[in-house]
Amino acid sequence: MKNYLGQVLGLTLLILLFLTGISLVPEGFPIGDFRLKKMDIFADIRGDDAGDASKESLPPADSTDIALSDSPSLLSPDTAQALEQGPWPPKDSALFGRIIEDYTFDQSGLERFFSAIDSIKYGRTVRIAWYGDSFVEGDILIGDLRDSLQSLWGGNGVGFVPVTSEVARFKRTLTHNFSGWNTYSIIKKNGAHPPYGINGFAYRPRNDARVRYDGMNYFHHTRQWSQLRLFYSDTANSLISFRIDGGPEQTRTLNAGGLQVFRISQPGMHTVEFRFSDTSGLTVYGATLEDNSGFYIDNFSVRGNSGGPLKLLQPAFIKKFDKQQQYDLVIIQVGLNAVTNSLKNIKWYEAELDRTFRHLRECFPEKPILVISVGDRAGKSGSELATMRGVPAIVDMQRTLARKYGFLFYDLFRGMGGPGAMIRLANQKPMLANKDYTHLTHEGGRVIGHMFVNLFLEEQSNWRARQPEQ
Repeated sequence: MKNYLGQVLGLTLLILLFLTGISLVPEGFPIGDFRLKKMDIFADIRGDDAGDASKESLPPADSTDIALSDSPSLLSPDTAQALEQGPWPPKDSALFGRIIEDYTFDQSGLERFFSAIDSIKYGRTVRIAWYGDSFVEGDILIGDLRDSLQSLWGGNGVGFVPVTSEVARFKRTLTHNFSGWNTYSIIKKNGAHPPYGINGFAYRPRNDARVRYDGMNYFHHTRQWSQLRLFYSDTANSLISFRIDGGPEQTRTLNAGGLQVFRISQPGMHTVEFRFSDTSGLTVYGATLEDNSGFYIDNFSVRGNSGGPLKLLQPAFIKKFDKQQQYDLVIIQVGLNAVTNSLKNIKWYEAELDRTFRHLRECFPEKPILVISVGDRAGKSGSELATMRGVPAIVDMQRTLARKYGFLFYDLFRGMGGPGAMIRLANQKPMLANKDYTHLTHEGGRVIGHMFVNLFLEEQSNWRARQPEQ
């Protein structure tokens, strides 16, 4: 029998040489229309920082108008220490992660928000706009938070829903089907595009485009609703056809003009299907599924959103949405896409978020804005799993910017357990976090969502204790 040992060894040596060569190729090296990601086959046998991996990646510099820099960062001493030494325990306050920190200029905090909550019993609707990244996509965390607070404060339905979605099959709050749409996003540059809607998207129907929303029984308050509002703009009087709960198809003519609202009112709706024809001038922005009153969190999560792309929202147009929605609290929760183990400075990201926070204030003047910091994220440092050293640095920077703009702030990193929290969640049975050590599972979203429920209720209790006796 012929001995192939020499050939096998030779092939193994060639593969090893090839992989070693690939490891030496710099990150971003162009091959045609593609750019290589960094590959390091020796990460498990040496101690320097390895590249991180997750289902999200840092947006290129041209998507945020910021260029990365290796120059020294203008950071607080604690932030600089975090970059040099990694995670450190809270120094400034033992309450980090236990309270919503109030940096509003008049120390009004959540006063207007909780006052609005108390008015729900008189027929008021209270809404939160939550701008986030993939940490909350598919209504993970937000679904449990919304449902629990609706049980306490009232309301049925999920609030704002998009026309198309990358995670439609992933949701447990809604069955969502669609076809025949061109989607425009603040993340994916599409060249010429209509103004982006309040959720960072715009949708243009092709001939016979469809979208259908079905309530689900997974949560207590997502099965049905009584009010639907469809947001759109139209340069002509387009036709819209719809069915409610499988009934006969009805056709209406839409009003032409800027931002418009098409309304359907019917108690106990649990399925609505739209069909669009003769729509050359129509842009659709999404719909709301709600009751006449109650509490709603509109999930405006965008996968890959570092915060910077929110500057593409036009303040004048967003104010028109807010005139219809009347948000009582705006939340921004980003940072996941900026965290790496090889982070040297965050001056570029600090500048990006500085402009974003200023822009959000223009879009939502006089509204309370709550910054929720980046949560824990872990990756390999050499052969060991640990919290990425950029996490506490970005948390500190986000707190500093919240203070600068008079926003509220919540330290999610320490609230969910601090260093190593994501590793501990991923090792639970059932798993509470995915093995990318970046994203929560639905079960983990329930745990963190209920943590936020308790946080809001504690803040509401403290607010009521400060009110003068009647």
